[in-house]
Amino acid sequence: MSSKKSVGDDRRARAEQMKAEREAAARASERRTRLLVALAVLAAVAVVVAAVVISQQGSTAATEIDQQAAVPTGVQAPSGGAPVGDDDAPVVLDEWIDFSCPACAAFAQALGPTIQDLADSGDLRVVYHPLSFINEGSKSAANAFGCAVDEGQTSQYYDALFANQPPESQSVTDSELIELGRQVGIDSPDFDACVNDGGFAAWVNNVALNGQQELPQIRTPTLFLNGEEVTDLPATPEELVDLVEQAASAG
Repeated sequence: MSSKKSVGDDRRARAEQMKAEREAAARASERRTRLLVALAVLAAVAVVVAAVVISQQGSTAATEIDQQAAVPTGVQAPSGGAPVGDDDAPVVLDEWIDFSCPACAAFAQALGPTIQDLADSGDLRVVYHPLSFINEGSKSAANAFGCAVDEGQTSQYYDALFANQPPESQSVTDSELIELGRQVGIDSPDFDACVNDGGFAAWVNNVALNGQQELPQIRTPTLFLNGEEVTDLPATPEELVDLVEQAASAG
């Protein structure tokens, strides 16, 4: 009798475990679907906003790359992005973002830690290209990001900008950007002056012009792995790791 009871208990336990696993998988799938939908909708909105803003700014912004523009430490070209990670990493991730873009914030919060882990392990080199088309705060934030790169706080400031992103209807202020620097350990008069004076404003404009030339569509976030656009954005750390491994295998 006790043996039959034990078998029955085992079956019930396995059934409960399987049910729990199915429910967990369903919840994970639902979260992934919500994130994908949110990214798709927000990215589509960003494309429209980009077209409008670029049209409005075309008559006032510089229309050619400023070859003499000051660039943050580590940036290799007047319109280049800010790199993080080993120069010899087998995979390069180019990430085009706008610090006022909600889809970019969702992406950064979901996958930023994984990207950083891959960079820390030497598997990935990340190059951040800060676009600036959503609002005036986009330009200020991109400039401040460059100032933080100069202070050796690239990843930390990137995370802080997205974690403290204001609504799209609001533009982040210089004083708020300086305070974010304090939060990540930047306490430098040079940083403050760089933020207040737009020390990398010409570089920010160069990156925007480069984006118009290099991107199939001006939308954020846009990712490239070893020069190939990622048309289906990853929604989970596992998907991102798989894409990086595939890119490494492809050479």
